[in-house]
Amino acid sequence: MVDGDRRDEFETAKQYQEVFISTKSDWDRGKRDLDTCLNLGFLSWYLSVESGNPFITQGLNENDYEMIESTLKEVSEEGIRKFSRNTKFLLIFGYMITLFPHHFGDYEHWESVGKNMLSKAYELEPSDPIIEMIFLADNMRSEGYEDACLRAKECIQDRFNSKRLMDKYFQDVFDR
Repeated sequence: MVDGDRRDEFETAKQYQEVFISTKSDWDRGKRDLDTCLNLGFLSWYLSVESGNPFITQGLNENDYEMIESTLKEVSEEGIRKFSRNTKFLLIFGYMITLFPHHFGDYEHWESVGKNMLSKAYELEPSDPIIEMIFLADNMRSEGYEDACLRAKECIQDRFNSKRLMDKYFQDVFDR
C-alpha cells in the first residue's frame, strides 16, 4: 500500500499509472469513502480522456485502458449510489460526465445523468458560487453567470487546495 505522501510524489512526477494502481488497490480492499471515490474516479476519467497524450499516459497499454474504463464506470455507479446527496460528488462527477459522457457509456444517457447531478447539486446548495457557476455554464449568457464566476473565483483556491492532480485541474478549469 502506498501512503498519501508517496502518491503525491507520484503525481508530482506525473507517474499517474502508479497513482491509479495504488488508489485502485485501496478501492478494491474496501476503502470506498468519498475521498477515494473522487480521486479514483477523477484519475480514471483523466487518464481515459487523455488517452492520446503520451506525456500523461506514458507506460499505459490497451489492458490498462480497459481496466481504467471499467474502473471509471464502477466508481461512478457506486458513487451515485452512495454519495447522491453530497454536493462535492455531484459537482465533480456531474462536471466530468457532462464534459465527456461517452467515457461513461451511452452518450445520451450519461449526458442526462451528468446534467441531473449538476442540477441536484444546485438544488441542494444554490448559494454555493462554484456550483452555481457550473450549473449556469450551460448557457453562458444566463443571467447571473458572470456574477457567479466572480464569486466562485474567490473560493476556488480554498475549496481545491491540495497539490493533487484533481484539485489542480479544478483550480484551472473553474477559474473563469
